[in-house]
Amino acid sequence: MAKMIHPEGEKALAGGAARKNIIQCISSSASFTAEEITRAAPASQPSFFQLYVNNDRSKTEALLRRLNALGNIKAIFLTVDAAAAGKREADERVTADTSTTLPMSGMTSRNDKRGGGLGRLMGTFIDANLNWDDIAWLRTCTGIPIVIKGIQCAADAQLAMRYGVDGIVLSNHGGRNLDTSPPAILVLLELQRCCPEVFDAMEVHVDGGIRRGTDILKALCLGAKAVGVGRPFLYALNYGQEGVEHLFDILRDELEVAMRLVGITDLSQVHPGLVNTLDVDHLVPTSLGHPYARWRPKSNL
Repeated sequence: MAKMIHPEGEKALAGGAARKNIIQCISSSASFTAEEITRAAPASQPSFFQLYVNNDRSKTEALLRRLNALGNIKAIFLTVDAAAAGKREADERVTADTSTTLPMSGMTSRNDKRGGGLGRLMGTFIDANLNWDDIAWLRTCTGIPIVIKGIQCAADAQLAMRYGVDGIVLSNHGGRNLDTSPPAILVLLELQRCCPEVFDAMEVHVDGGIRRGTDILKALCLGAKAVGVGRPFLYALNYGQEGVEHLFDILRDELEVAMRLVGITDLSQVHPGLVNTLDVDHLVPTSLGHPYARWRPKSNL
């Protein structure tokens, strides 16, 4: 819905990403079609696609055929942390602009007695019955690498590895869906503690809470292959493509300064020893299940 920030929306993001040699992850809820967005950048510019599976699976299959035809979509980020819309109270208080439409999902914004709630009302097309076995179905629809976006614990990371996906994104949906869900950087540490084998089996990305170049460096040191940056680029989009490019320059400068100050000259030199995690280690789970609580489902009364 980036057009709510700037008239060029995701097209400005695509142009800025191409100029700065980074990758935009286009959403199913984008303000323009994937074709329109990718045309805003050179044909050689790669993109990712954040997929919400539609209740009507035939519509998702048709969308994937279009993405396959584009040729420059390099990964499908299957989003699994939004089976239900979170309780976004600030959204509910805002009256939605009923002219807002999402061309790839077919949704149009509206208001009801609870208020606007764009995420709640415009996400009703999302299939809440999506499960691990659907990865096999998705493989029949596309040969593009599949990444699971929304992993929030080590157990699910192990399942993703078992189902043979190409990567995972550790994300709590920007902290906007499930209250009290763990931040992605803590889940990254949980994976290192409980299932380090996943880092050799697939790419692990971190999305959420990345605000400075130092945040990028910490995530990479702790095992992330890449990071996603969301809100900062939306804020920068107020200034169109120029703002997108300027934000990238800020983050790159901060990252390069941090690298110099910790004594490395290339990102291939990152390692966990550059990060002191003692202040948060007590927050990192030590096992896949709860360390002592046991479930008692039957009442004795």
